[in-house]
Amino acid sequence: MGTTYLTARLNGGEARYKLPGGHPLTGRSTPDLELTDDGRLADHLHGGRALLLDLTDDPELRALAAGYADRVDTLTADCPSRPELAAVLVRPDGFTAWAADVGAQALTSTAGLAEAPEKWFGVPAGAVTPG
Repeated sequence: MGTTYLTARLNGGEARYKLPGGHPLTGRSTPDLELTDDGRLADHLHGGRALLLDLTDDPELRALAAGYADRVDTLTADCPSRPELAAVLVRPDGFTAWAADVGAQALTSTAGLAEAPEKWFGVPAGAVTPG
């Protein structure tokens, strides 16, 4: 147990950024989730872009992500090992910028997804900025 703890500390496995949001994954290195029919999460991060992983086939999530299509990839998949997980926004460095579980009310507003992409990736394409 001590060796595992020490190895995780030396490799940065215990690193956590203080980010807004109450989900346990937010601010942590995103686990390499096994995805049904799509391999593993890491297989979709090789391009060095952010990724919104939609695990509930939610059209509202994908609509929100559409404004960031030039900066954020979107993947709809299933994750049998984490059935409680609804969606995860993964930064290009592999850390979770936002996550929500199934049953979270209004995933795109009260849970913070509407704010997270803008914080990390700027305003969505086509958005009118105050000026």
